[in-house]
Amino acid sequence: MLGYVVQGFPFLLKYADMISSPPSEVLEEEVSLTGFPKFRLKIFPAAPNSPSVYLQHGMSARGIDDPRILTLATHLRNSGLQVFLPELPEVKGLRIASETVGNIRALFDFFSKREGRSISFLSASFSAGMGMVALAGKKQQEFLDSVLLVGTYSDFSQTLPFILSNYDLDPYAVHIVLYNYISKIRPELKSLEEFYYQTALDNGLQRTGPSEKGPEVFQTLGKAEKEFAASIRSDASFRESLASSILKVLPKDFIRENSPCNFLEDWKAPISLLHGFDDPVISPTESESLYEALGRRSYIDSIFLKSRLITHGDHLPFYTQLGEIPKLAAVWGFFLKKTGL
Repeated sequence: MLGYVVQGFPFLLKYADMISSPPSEVLEEEVSLTGFPKFRLKIFPAAPNSPSVYLQHGMSARGIDDPRILTLATHLRNSGLQVFLPELPEVKGLRIASETVGNIRALFDFFSKREGRSISFLSASFSAGMGMVALAGKKQQEFLDSVLLVGTYSDFSQTLPFILSNYDLDPYAVHIVLYNYISKIRPELKSLEEFYYQTALDNGLQRTGPSEKGPEVFQTLGKAEKEFAASIRSDASFRESLASSILKVLPKDFIRENSPCNFLEDWKAPISLLHGFDDPVISPTESESLYEALGRRSYIDSIFLKSRLITHGDHLPFYTQLGEIPKLAAVWGFFLKKTGL
């Protein structure tokens, strides 16, 4: 474990701005795959024969232009990895869709074939869970060196109610869920879809004051739509009832086909699971349950940390939890070591 701490500590120092992590050269391409949409791609090139990692962004309307994902890509590159950072149109569009699994799988196959060797994978939140499903097949496992999932989910049927129960702590995630499903559970309140979309964008794009769109759309809503929005804000039991309604209208087999807990049979790649202790979007028990299930297979190399230094994919100032730093360094060191560095 000490070796992992030593390898991961410099990575954390980059995040803390305590050691240099200079801007990287960034190449941009467009990836065209038969039967798939075109994907924007940013490549952070490293030295020849360096290990490669596929870094998948989460639900951000800024996609691969989000400063947070670009910072992470830069630190990974400055740690010795070549980074592939593709943009998924549906994820950038804040849509929860089964197609994400197929898109991630196709891009992973493309990158590994392009490199002519195995590569690694890193993602967070919904993209992490769908990424795990995408890479659980025997073919992908043969070309997978190392995986790090931050704040992932295990069972979508458990994730959805948890999100809706924590509106007071993270309304952004609730707005995304309602944008995706309001027209399916309450089609008569159709204008709420645009309201929740714009409200999510206000948060994600940090629009404030005159640039906010959510309040503008709210003024155009009918009485029933405004009452629904008010109940979402104030009534926990109302939000709980919505979770059941959404689960009932999901496409057939959506939960089974998009929940990582159902795709562990062929998993053999080393995996790091990192989750915020107080994550308000996805419960840390989801990562823990995956770790326990994988741990029952003695041949799988894995590590799990429930950390007070991160929230839902974002990290807190390191000085706030000094005792957590070695444990967090060990997780990053484990992941980096298994990539081939």
